[in-house]
Amino acid sequence: METELLEELRAAQEEHKRALAAANEVRGTLDHARKEYEDARAGEKASEDELVNAAEALALTSLVEYHANIGCYQCYLFLDGHKQGNKLEETLDVAKLHVRVDFPRVELTYKRQSDGECSKEDEKVVWWTEIERNVDTSECALEDKEDHWYLRLPIRLSDKQPLGGFSSFTQVSNVELQPDSYASVCCRGCSAQLLGSTRIEKVLPLPSANWMDMFDFWGAGIGAFEHIPRDDIHAQKHRVLVGESYVLLHASDLKADATVANREDATVDNAKEDHEWMPLTCAACSERVGLSNVEQPDTEEENVFAKYTIDSILSAKLLEMADADGKFRFILTWETMIKQQDATKFRRVLKVLYGPRQPTSAIPGLLPSHEVALPAAMYSAIAQRLETSSTLLPTSLRALNRMSVGYLFA
Repeated sequence: METELLEELRAAQEEHKRALAAANEVRGTLDHARKEYEDARAGEKASEDELVNAAEALALTSLVEYHANIGCYQCYLFLDGHKQGNKLEETLDVAKLHVRVDFPRVELTYKRQSDGECSKEDEKVVWWTEIERNVDTSECALEDKEDHWYLRLPIRLSDKQPLGGFSSFTQVSNVELQPDSYASVCCRGCSAQLLGSTRIEKVLPLPSANWMDMFDFWGAGIGAFEHIPRDDIHAQKHRVLVGESYVLLHASDLKADATVANREDATVDNAKEDHEWMPLTCAACSERVGLSNVEQPDTEEENVFAKYTIDSILSAKLLEMADADGKFRFILTWETMIKQQDATKFRRVLKVLYGPRQPTSAIPGLLPSHEVALPAAMYSAIAQRLETSSTLLPTSLRALNRMSVGYLFA
């Protein structure tokens, strides 16, 4: 009997030993599997961190366009590969990029996990900017355009602004219509005084280019347009007439010998215009001033002429031509503002089509050209500025209808 009990005890001990060995083997397998999982997760997290850090290092520049007419911000984001003209392959999963808005700040974040909810710590900001009108995050869209990322931010309906047409592009302010603003008119190049000792008594705005066609339709109080004659508009003594790109002064109000008529610099494209508007230069420094561009240096705290540049003058002329003659083909948008990566504010621009001067038959199918009368010295400066502004756009968006796309900074 004792022998049988001993045998059963030995068998039970052996069974326990085998079960213990099996349990230890399972525990070892479990520990190994857990270590493999932790290593894999650590590798995945390191890979995600590497991608996010790569995104932060790659995000170089951006251009943000604000289009009031369609109510949205269009953002062009450029990475290293974009700048070098290469297609980005497996650098970042665009599907993991998300837009986060804490007005006025907009952020583009990279979410580490594809599925499920993640905390704010699981997202890294790869790009951000500040906007002036709040956007609808449910309608935001991001696309990979190969040579850039395109981010569209539609503006909330409650934040959309009413459009003012071409009149919203005007630069004439109330300060410019005050006689005290013309106590001193100088050459921008050398600060020489151009205006004589005569005091300006009145400052009046000039009408649009097609004012005569609309004269009979105006309904206004008696005397509201007394300063506008029914024939050609001429300068008047002791008065300043303010246009979109120039001010008109009477010759007797200018300082004697302050300007010199430069007949040799006059163009021959428009004989009537050349005869009426003889180019003038400053007698002291020979810089062009003229009746269409009277300027002074930006040294005064309240300088009403400082914002008038070559770009703004050409913008005014193009919009005047579009408003008067219906020539819109070279103007892409006029209700547009842009902001570059390092800028703090949006700048008003005119988005235009441009190209080198060509004979009519040189480029078949090219849009017919229209002449804009400007001083010869301005043409090369404008061409250079347009070419420079075109580089702000992605390569794929720099041309349209066989012409180049650029900005005029108004």
